[in-house]
Amino acid sequence: MTHFDEMTALLYLENQLRPDMADGVRAHASECGECRDLLEALNRESIWLRESLEMDDEMVPARLIQVPEKGSAPWGWIAAMALGIGGAYTVWNGFIEPWRAQAAEAGFTQGNLLTMLFFSGAFWKGWEAMRSMIEFTALATVGILVLWLVRKHLTNVAPAVVAMAGLTLAAAFAAPAAHAGRVEHGSPNYTLAADQTVKTDLIVFADTTRIEGNVDGDLIVWSQNATVTGHVKGDIIAFAQDLRVEGPVGGNVRVFAQRLELSSTIERNVSAWVGNLNVDPSTKIGGSVILGTGDGVLEGSVGGDVQVYGAEFDLNGPVGGNMYVRAKDLKIGQHAAIAGTATFHGRHDADVNSGAKFAQPLQTTIISEDYGDRYSSVRYYWHQVLRWGAAFVFGLVFLLLAPTFFFDASSALNRYAPSVGFGVLFLFAVPIAAVLICFTVVGLGVGISTIMVWLIAMYGAQVIVGRWVGEKILGAGEPGMGAALGRMALGLLILRVISMLPYVGGWAMFLVVVWGIGGMVLAVNRRLHQSSPAALSVAA
Repeated sequence: MTHFDEMTALLYLENQLRPDMADGVRAHASECGECRDLLEALNRESIWLRESLEMDDEMVPARLIQVPEKGSAPWGWIAAMALGIGGAYTVWNGFIEPWRAQAAEAGFTQGNLLTMLFFSGAFWKGWEAMRSMIEFTALATVGILVLWLVRKHLTNVAPAVVAMAGLTLAAAFAAPAAHAGRVEHGSPNYTLAADQTVKTDLIVFADTTRIEGNVDGDLIVWSQNATVTGHVKGDIIAFAQDLRVEGPVGGNVRVFAQRLELSSTIERNVSAWVGNLNVDPSTKIGGSVILGTGDGVLEGSVGGDVQVYGAEFDLNGPVGGNMYVRAKDLKIGQHAAIAGTATFHGRHDADVNSGAKFAQPLQTTIISEDYGDRYSSVRYYWHQVLRWGAAFVFGLVFLLLAPTFFFDASSALNRYAPSVGFGVLFLFAVPIAAVLICFTVVGLGVGISTIMVWLIAMYGAQVIVGRWVGEKILGAGEPGMGAALGRMALGLLILRVISMLPYVGGWAMFLVVVWGIGGMVLAVNRRLHQSSPAALSVAA
């Protein structure tokens, strides 16, 4: 008889074989040591299994059933910290510091730019009265918390609480709004006559706006077409399709428009993000100029610096400070006179008239469209590594602070169509809504906070998608921090390589942002629906 298999041995131990076969197995095992060992091993396993099934349930120590975490060795944290430091250095040295320095050269000289923009600018007018509202809101919050703690002893209190909270907030927000300035809604147009004067700030919402009178404060315009021929002693802040400023301005001009025309005297600075710009030769700007424009012509005089980002830009007037232009083409006319440094980054050499005057030679840097120049630089690859490290550290912090939301958002990416759809919606709708909230004056804090969260979500989208990509490649793996970090690191590396591809890399990262934001929106929606039944049961 040859060696018998494990099934035959198991049937023999359970007395399930025919007598003649059982006798054969017994005889063979007495002569074959290998088969005899197999029978003894299977017999011991059967005894252990039977005893475990008959034993009472016992608590197993947590340390014995806890899944060991992978990849939590000290070198991993050291590497993450090193990459985080490198990423922070890259962000500061490559983005924040150059932007801060350029903004300082262009007239933004205060140490804290955010403080200057949000607390010293025109948007903050009337917000001194908000302190009392904040104090009152804090007191109301404490009162609502007390009511919630004693809710078991009260009946039918929820409608009253909601009504009182609404009246309280309405009263709190109404007080500062009264001090914010004069608000005008055109029906559909608005005109401030030449013989009229507004003693405070003027805020206008209209299809067509004409300011022929005087404004002693700031002028804030949200209009399709706006013309300012009167005297504005404060700032002009405008969101318009077409804006024309012909009257004197005692403060700054901040504009978001399709077309901007300036032919007046502006005592301070000009900041404009416009499609087309035309600054008349009669215009005098006492401060500095920051421009983001498609096609721009600056023929007036500027007392400070000029900083331009655009496609085509023409300069034909005196500049009292430095000039920095980053555009496709630059044309400098015969009336241009630059008292400081002159720097140009573009696709072609600047077209400089022989009559133009420079205190220092024009420094020109040609931006090549050839991707080979970028890929041949070691510094380029080093910056990509640092960016990958910065994203990894951000994901590490994200995972530590909100692990449940992290995994829910990543899992939601499997719903491709809803993720992309909600991502597109929230990517464009949130900043628009935030700006509208800011223009309610009392909603400035909410609007700014919304913008900040939106920016964080845009950056964090790559982390969510990176973890999803890594899991698709390596599989789900064991639960724990190490497995999630490993898959996220691999996914972020793949996304970073894709972003380096010429022409398609930018579109791919745009899709990553849209997809990742959609996953986070779906995760938030899921958590809200999960918490709703619990909230209803508590209220009941």
